[in-house]
Amino acid sequence: MKKLPLVLLLGAGLSLNSHAQSFGDFLKNAAADAARQAVAGNVRQAVSSAVDSAARGVTQPGRPGAPVPEAATQAAPAPVAAVPAKPAFPPGCVRMKGTPLAIGERPASYQPETLWPDTGCPVYNYSDLKFEKATAAKHAFVEASKVRCNDCEGGYWPDAWGWRGLVKDSRGGNYGDEFAKMLVALKQGESLTWKGNQYDGTVTATGAHPIGELPCRQFHYVLSEKGKPLAEYDSLLCEYAGPYASKATWHEKV
Repeated sequence: MKKLPLVLLLGAGLSLNSHAQSFGDFLKNAAADAARQAVAGNVRQAVSSAVDSAARGVTQPGRPGAPVPEAATQAAPAPVAAVPAKPAFPPGCVRMKGTPLAIGERPASYQPETLWPDTGCPVYNYSDLKFEKATAAKHAFVEASKVRCNDCEGGYWPDAWGWRGLVKDSRGGNYGDEFAKMLVALKQGESLTWKGNQYDGTVTATGAHPIGELPCRQFHYVLSEKGKPLAEYDSLLCEYAGPYASKATWHEKV
């Protein structure tokens, strides 16, 4: 009978060891399950947070971390270059068809200044070149040369026109064209002279002075009385074809 308690104790010990081992395994399994559930819960929470953040980015695109819309990721279009505005047409000038002549500014070496064409308005033909100051000086020269006469129109005759007596053969009475040929035949420094009713006239070639690509020559006129100069002006002839001409000829511009 004394062996029974020992056997019972041994059985109980075995049973306790068995239960303890089983309980320990249970705890390990429970801890592993809890860890797996915790990890799964974190993953679900992370996924849920990412979904919520993306949804907020769509509804609130300005929030930090919001996804950039596809249109915003595309390159911005290059700015369109501004087209320069055409310069305003000068007031008081006549607009014509075609391209204006490229006269440009007077070079500092070009003298005298009065024989450079006026550039206030666009010019489309060489025949339209204007020289206002030089033309005024020529008009004053002619006025200063007027001599009273009894048998002439207006009662005065300008001795400045005495150069007409130098033209021996004028076709059709066009003294200007024939005299222009005589002038351009002069070498630089050479002169033509004439005697008027009261005053004497002299014109001297001062050389070739082109205006851009336009061939031009300058001349200097002097009106004198008994060798004393009374008036003078600078003249200009240029070579070009007129609007209805087939070839270039010399034209008196001043």
